[in-house]
Amino acid sequence: MPLLWNPLTLKDVDQDLFQYFQFTASQSLTTFGHDPTKVGNILLRVALTSDTPSAIAVLKSLLALSSLHRYGVQTQAVELKISALKALAAASEGNLGTKEAIQHIAAGMLLCSFEIHQSSCTSSQWTWYIRGVKKVINNISLSKHGQDSEFMTLVDWVYYQDVLGRFSLRHWYGETARIPPSPPAMCAEASRKAPSTFAILGLLSEVCDTVSTRPPDVASTEESKNYRGFLQILDWKIRNIPISAAADDGSETATVVELYQLALLVYLHRLSGKLLDEPVKTQQRIEKAFAMFSEIGSCERQFPVFILGCEARTDDQRAVILDLISRTDKNVSSRSFLYVRLLLQAVWAQDDLADRELHYWDKLSSIISCASILPTFV
Repeated sequence: MPLLWNPLTLKDVDQDLFQYFQFTASQSLTTFGHDPTKVGNILLRVALTSDTPSAIAVLKSLLALSSLHRYGVQTQAVELKISALKALAAASEGNLGTKEAIQHIAAGMLLCSFEIHQSSCTSSQWTWYIRGVKKVINNISLSKHGQDSEFMTLVDWVYYQDVLGRFSLRHWYGETARIPPSPPAMCAEASRKAPSTFAILGLLSEVCDTVSTRPPDVASTEESKNYRGFLQILDWKIRNIPISAAADDGSETATVVELYQLALLVYLHRLSGKLLDEPVKTQQRIEKAFAMFSEIGSCERQFPVFILGCEARTDDQRAVILDLISRTDKNVSSRSFLYVRLLLQAVWAQDDLADRELHYWDKLSSIISCASILPTFV
């Protein structure tokens, strides 16, 4: 959809935040398979297409995230967020056209990014924003916009957040009033612009939706044989993700995609119990991941850091994870690792205190459920 530039008059303070978002804060957008700065430029164009309530909601959400990124939690950021919510409410009173729907998606995802950038008492609200955005997407005829690369970039953004959100919900048994009771499924798949990153998300989604938390223990039964065959197919798919294709568009490095691959394999094998009993291969993957963690400067992707960090058994391995988190926290593109760090330290404490091997599902779920807010691992 062609987006026209609207020369909106901004206050001096808003102009400053606008430019800060364009050159700095946009780097922290939680995308996968796309360059966050390019996504930020799309959001800027969407915000400036008109002066309607839905466009104003995008602009205010954008400024709120910029203020939060630059100054932390303070009055200005909160007031801009409230202004964005009021504009969204006003825009929702009428029928949404295609342009307004896209603006709703952009505003909702910016508000989601606002909530997850730093851990705060309202951070569980990100689940409601994802739910609202998914409902808007499901009401749009994607067949009309499938060739629109900018629109599909926003859909990919939602898809990534949705998949990682379902991973969190899979392990969290906290206060259900804080999260949507039944998030709707997305009708759309990602744009497949980057095949390897799309494959990662698709397989993580499949693992979250289909892999049992309590696999059958008796391998001789027909049910166990069928289930083991299903796990073996999943394992094969994950192992054959085209890592080299990750850097084709420059949006993700092959290292990041490989870390996701290793984390998915470890997670799948831990969940499968004895049905995929390959302890030597699993240990080799863990050692490879820690070697990669030691070599890279940072890793903004929290899912592989958390899943692989849970495997740290020695002080040296734990130091590698904590050092990586500390290096990453210094980047302008990073989101808060506070909850990941706290959850990892709790997992390590459980491992040290246990006098036997803990059940993998129970350990992760009990630790994640201790969080006062639903964590996200984007």
